[in-house]
Amino acid sequence: MRLEAPPVFSAFLESAAQWRALPHEYAFGGWLAAMALWLLWVAGPGDPHSQVFVACALLSAVLIVWCQRRPTPLRWRLRLLWYPSAMGLSFYTLPGAVAALGRPNADALLAAADQRLLGQPAAQVLQPFASPGLTDLLTVCYLFFFVVLILGPGHYCLRDLARFRACIVGLFVLYAVGFAGYVALPAGGPFRALAALPPLPAGPFARLAHPLIVGGSNGVDVFPSIHFAASLYLLLFDWWHHQRRFWQWLPPIVLLWVSTVYLRYHYLVDLIAGLPVAGLGLWVMHRYRRSELAGRTDADMFVARPSPQG
Repeated sequence: MRLEAPPVFSAFLESAAQWRALPHEYAFGGWLAAMALWLLWVAGPGDPHSQVFVACALLSAVLIVWCQRRPTPLRWRLRLLWYPSAMGLSFYTLPGAVAALGRPNADALLAAADQRLLGQPAAQVLQPFASPGLTDLLTVCYLFFFVVLILGPGHYCLRDLARFRACIVGLFVLYAVGFAGYVALPAGGPFRALAALPPLPAGPFARLAHPLIVGGSNGVDVFPSIHFAASLYLLLFDWWHHQRRFWQWLPPIVLLWVSTVYLRYHYLVDLIAGLPVAGLGLWVMHRYRRSELAGRTDADMFVARPSPQG
C-alpha cells in the first residue's frame, strides 16, 4: 500500500517549492525558529532573547517571500546578506539565551577530552614554543579570520551572484550546526578555564588585541571551532573557484588554525569537531550547485558572467 503524505505536509512542500527556499534557509532559519520556540517555552514571550530569535526567524521567512516575488539581483543579494546579519545578532544574543535555557558550562568536559587525547592540555603541548614574537604573529593570523570571512564571500557577492549564493548555502549550513554546538556545549575556552597554565609571553600587538578579542567573544563560542570550520570551508571553496587566492591565503589560514590552540581560545577537540562541520557545509554546497533548484534559480534572473579568476 502506498503511503500518502498528510495534506498539511504536502501543502508545505508545494509552498517550499514555489518560494524556492535554499538549504541554508532551512538550516539556519530552522535553528533560529527552534531557538525561538525553545525560549518562548522556557523564558516566555517577554524575554528579550526570545524576541530577538522570533524576529530573526520571521524576517528570514519574509525575505524569502519578498525576494521570490521579483527575484532581481539586488533582492537576491539582500536576501543572502541577511544571514551574516542574523548570525551577528544571534551570536551576541546567545550568552543570555544559553543562560535562560539553563545549559551547563562544558569547559571541564572539553578540557578532559583534550587530556585524554594528548595526556595534557593542548595549549601546554605548545607552551615550549611560545615567545612574544610568535604570540604577536599568531594573534595577527587569528584576526585574519575576519578578512577571510568578509572578503572571501564579498568577492563573489560583487562579481558572481550564482557562486555567492552557493557559497552562502554551505557556509550557513555550517553556521547552523556550529551555533547548535554552542548551545549544546557552551564553553569559554582554555584561556578562561585553564588559568593555572603558565601565561603566554605576549608582544605589544598581542597585549593590545587580546582584550578586543575577548570582548568580541560571546563567552560560549568554543565547540565546534567555527574559526577552523568556516576558514577551511572558504579556503576549499576558493580552491574550486579562485585558486590564486587559495594559494595566497593558505599559509595565514594554516597559522590561523594553529593560533586557535596556541592562544588558548580553543581546545583541540573543537578543531576536530569543526572538520565534519566544514565537510557538511561543502557537501551541501556541492549538492545544491548540481541540483535542479540551483538551475531554476539561476535561470530566473540575470547572473553575472564569471571572470577567469572567479
